[in-house]
Amino acid sequence: MQRILFLTPFVPSNKAGGENFTRQLLVHLSEYFKVDLLYYRYEDDPHYVCPNENIKIAKEIVNSTKLKLLNILRRPCIHPILSVRFNKKILKFIQDLVKERKYDLMFLDHSQMALYGEYFPDMKKILMSHDVMAQRYSRRGDWLSKKIIIHGEKRVMRQKNLVVYSFSEKDRGIIKEMYGIDSKVTNFFLDKCILEAMPTAIEKRIVFFGKWKRIDNFEGLKWFFDNVYDCMEKSIEIDIIGNWLPDDFRKRIASLKNVKYLGFIDNPYPLIANSIATVSPLFSGAGVKVKVVESIACGTPVIGTDIAFEGLHKKYSKMMLWAEDAESYVKAMTVEMSIEERVRFKQDFIKDYNSETIPQFLLKYLQ
Repeated sequence: MQRILFLTPFVPSNKAGGENFTRQLLVHLSEYFKVDLLYYRYEDDPHYVCPNENIKIAKEIVNSTKLKLLNILRRPCIHPILSVRFNKKILKFIQDLVKERKYDLMFLDHSQMALYGEYFPDMKKILMSHDVMAQRYSRRGDWLSKKIIIHGEKRVMRQKNLVVYSFSEKDRGIIKEMYGIDSKVTNFFLDKCILEAMPTAIEKRIVFFGKWKRIDNFEGLKWFFDNVYDCMEKSIEIDIIGNWLPDDFRKRIASLKNVKYLGFIDNPYPLIANSIATVSPLFSGAGVKVKVVESIACGTPVIGTDIAFEGLHKKYSKMMLWAEDAESYVKAMTVEMSIEERVRFKQDFIKDYNSETIPQFLLKYLQ
């Protein structure tokens, strides 16, 4: 059985979209390969538990703000997003591991791990580009940051023996245009809980769903309460799902009778499937948004900005309710769609959405 060294900057888990993709990808890879996993976690994160004997933990790295700053300072000429997880001690550990176990492939999960690949020019590698970083930073209006990230991202994506994956044809086009690289596209895995969640009785509720320590998500949530909440009908319940909502914001919404902060829910999809809509007012970020994909796969429309919907096919536009200001958000909450129509969209979306591209590719690539 061939062996893969898998490097990821987070704990594979179901607590956020990217981490959940990694969790499920590891399981699928382990059906065909032996996988050694190196991952980072913060002290308050749970440990990763290997789901079967084909996945082994090679190293768990306890991350911290101090360690991240030191890594960035040691590589001042590289954009911080590319250097924040790079450490010479970890590199030495990986080099010794590769020499000992003679891996068939190195999987670099996220651009934060890409620098490690440069030290293994003769080894086959996959880079999973969760976001095209140049696009993400171009939206923040900082031309210098954009220039630095373009230089660094081009460098890591064009390293020898590397195959790059992204999550949409749009990102694939950006990578081709900016870096001259023919990348590949895969999709997010659709969890069994999502497949089973069916619209049955739509309740008067909208849902916010995300990892709230991610600034793109929280800024959108805060914008909604600053600009839309006072204008909307208060008989509509608002449920906020996900970890790490800041304490001051939790205090702010505590007195609002139609707002509930539910925190992390192991299976939020039945609730999402029977809500009016998921709301996603994003003004920064890049790439396909997991919560948008998962909501449509539940048969639930999404109210959001152009950024929320980028990378998704226009044939699902009826499930994507564009909104840019308070008036359009309030109006979108009144859009009616029958349960039968929502179920049909769900079934069509799932039928089209193939999520096993990477394991299938590797079976041929490693022959």
